[in-house]
Amino acid sequence: MQLVWVYALLAGLIAAITAPIPGTSLLLTALEIYMLVHLAKAHQFKLGFKEIGYLAMAIWGISTILQDTALEILNFFPVIGWAAEVVVAVFFVFFLGSLAGMYFKKNV
Repeated sequence: MQLVWVYALLAGLIAAITAPIPGTSLLLTALEIYMLVHLAKAHQFKLGFKEIGYLAMAIWGISTILQDTALEILNFFPVIGWAAEVVVAVFFVFFLGSLAGMYFKKNV
C-alpha cells in the first residue's frame, strides 16, 4: 500500500507542475502503467510483454475516458481547475493502484 501512495503523490506532483499545459495528462497515463508493472513485480505476479501491452491499452483507454477528460476540462478554469487536477490525479492513481494491488494479491 505504501508503494501506491508513493505513485499517487508522484501523480499529484506531476499534475501540479504540468497543470496549465494542455495534453500533459498523458504523463499520468505512463506513470499509471509503470505503477501497475511495479505492483505486479512487487507481488511476484508474472506479466509478459503481451500482458503488459494489453494492460497498457486498457489503462490508456480507461484513463483517457475518465481521467484525461476530467483533467482537460478542468484546464478551462484557471487556478481552481489546476488545483482540482492535482486532487483528481492523486485519487485516480490511488484507487487504480489499490484495485491492482488487490487483484495481484488475489491472483498470485
